[in-house]
Amino acid sequence: MSGDPRLAAVLASVEALAPRYHDLLRALVATPSVVGDERPAQEMLHGAAADAGLAAALHEVDPAALQDDPRAGLADLGRHPRPNLLARLPGTGGGRSLLLSGHVDVVPIGEPGAWSRDPWGAQVVDGRLYGRGALDMKSGLVAALHAVAAIRVSGVPLRGDLAFESVIEEEATGNGALAARLRGPGADAAVIPELSEEALLVATPGVLWAELTTVGRSGYVGQPGAAVNAIDRMLDLLAGLRSLPATLNAGFRHPAFPTEPAPLTLNVGTIEGGDWPSSLPLACRAGIRFSFPIGWPVARAQALLAERVREIAEADPWLREHPPAIRWHGFRAEGWEIDPDAPIATALAQAVAEDGGRPRTAPLYGTADARFFRDAGIPALYYGPSGGGQHGPDEWVDLASVARVTRVLARVALAWCG
Repeated sequence: MSGDPRLAAVLASVEALAPRYHDLLRALVATPSVVGDERPAQEMLHGAAADAGLAAALHEVDPAALQDDPRAGLADLGRHPRPNLLARLPGTGGGRSLLLSGHVDVVPIGEPGAWSRDPWGAQVVDGRLYGRGALDMKSGLVAALHAVAAIRVSGVPLRGDLAFESVIEEEATGNGALAARLRGPGADAAVIPELSEEALLVATPGVLWAELTTVGRSGYVGQPGAAVNAIDRMLDLLAGLRSLPATLNAGFRHPAFPTEPAPLTLNVGTIEGGDWPSSLPLACRAGIRFSFPIGWPVARAQALLAERVREIAEADPWLREHPPAIRWHGFRAEGWEIDPDAPIATALAQAVAEDGGRPRTAPLYGTADARFFRDAGIPALYYGPSGGGQHGPDEWVDLASVARVTRVLARVALAWCG
């Protein structure tokens, strides 16, 4: 689209609006939006979208209304309704529609003392913006809204509809994106500006969360043999589960994962039990997350974990008589993939190249919301900014990368929608 006066007008608007959206990004990062507490951040984005002249509305998501859908998950921090945001720029007709979609929720900050900067301070140092959610994924969200607003302000008409969407609870269940797809609108394609190091992400494994519980026989530590330590039994169970990723990786081959020998993993993310150092704990709970091959239904992954837990328990006299319990919550996410030669992927790669970048594809080793777009018949893929510290202390995003992503999103919207 080199030399296109429409593109020149849109990119000029991107540049003119940059200070406003830089300020919005800092304000958004400074607004905590851990799962269950997304409303203030959504209201901020709603105001920004309305100020940009877009038709914007908040739509409440009731987790209870989704629980009969096998794709939904239960987020322990997200049992109450919170809103999704949809903002639209209607086209004149006859063009393809595009949806730019992302999530506003973030993970907890973890241990505050591990941060060298205020996790909610939105501090800028040497071209980096620091704070929880700066990279994952408030920068991508703001870049998407910036791109849509720039097209609106430029006055350049699009034939197809262009929409911006901000959803809740991506970090735990995906229920926000599920609700959004059930409600609509549909689209001819979608781009999700998740952190991607400016690569086009074209595949994700399946991801499952589970809470395991072991029980013991409580008692005084000074009476050996009279009690059974539930934490010790949990440690034995988790040790036995450590071989699960090797089992999965041995049979997993996918062209999007050409060099990584062990892309499927198991993580123990939480563990709790007991209430006194001199007492043997009666119960222990551990939260695990493991990934499984693309193409597997969730039920197959659940059955595999349940069978492995049963095998470990059978080899332990106490666990055989007191089987560990499994509670399924959080992610029940199937794997996802898109053909790298799909029209939206080709259009996005061309936009990256025209902006001076080097188009490349890669996998995402976690899960995100594209699976719900696939289920709705909407081809989607990920493309977003670079940074570091995702889910850890001192999370940051490269502001120059955010600017490039904004331009690329504006370019692809203009090219796709016509």
